[in-house]
Amino acid sequence: MDWLDYIKKRKKEQGFTNDALAERSGISVGTLNKLLSGASQDPKLSTLLPLANALGCTLDDMLGMAKETLPTLPAELVKKYNELDEDGKEAVAYTINKEYARILKEQTEIPYSLDTASIKKIRLYSTPASAGTGSYLFGDDYTEISVYANGKTEEADFAVRVYGDSMMPRYENGDILLVSGADEIQTGELGIFSLNGESYFKKYGGDRLISYNPKYQDIPLTETDEFLCFGRVIGRLKK
Repeated sequence: MDWLDYIKKRKKEQGFTNDALAERSGISVGTLNKLLSGASQDPKLSTLLPLANALGCTLDDMLGMAKETLPTLPAELVKKYNELDEDGKEAVAYTINKEYARILKEQTEIPYSLDTASIKKIRLYSTPASAGTGSYLFGDDYTEISVYANGKTEEADFAVRVYGDSMMPRYENGDILLVSGADEIQTGELGIFSLNGESYFKKYGGDRLISYNPKYQDIPLTETDEFLCFGRVIGRLKK
């Protein structure tokens, strides 16, 4: 059983439709359909990680199913390794770890140091921050997702999913944003805000909230508005 069969098996066992699994994982339906149809033969780890979280398994569980099909090391190489002294074995381990970290690095959107190829968990809020008409962002309605520890994710305090199209073409519906918590941000920065009880992902204009999509008008801020800043958007996870 390979990783694709494993995903399909877990999906069937838990009764997920493609739409439901896409919503739970934060992966777009189009990307998930390509993955499940076999069109994506080499998915990125940034796609498999949220799927593993959504299916209630680990990445090792998912990828480990393919180990039985991998070729074993030739007996000659094993014999040579066993005859190495401690310095030689340490050199082999260093090379393997370095090459493994390089592969992981190439499969993530944001580069990270070879010395920090570890996993951390951040909160992904279940209710998306609207990039269109607005939606509520609950303080305790979230799940924990696993991401690679790097400069961006280490700075992130939580993550939210975009809903709507007002921040296109730079940000699309379903994108997962990395957010650094802050009570206020600088004019021109992107942030997650609450305005009169509704949450927004917008560019902060000082006296207004600004959309990238020109079909949406700016949202003016007045003294009577109940306005809060949740944090600064510092990046996004690749789908």
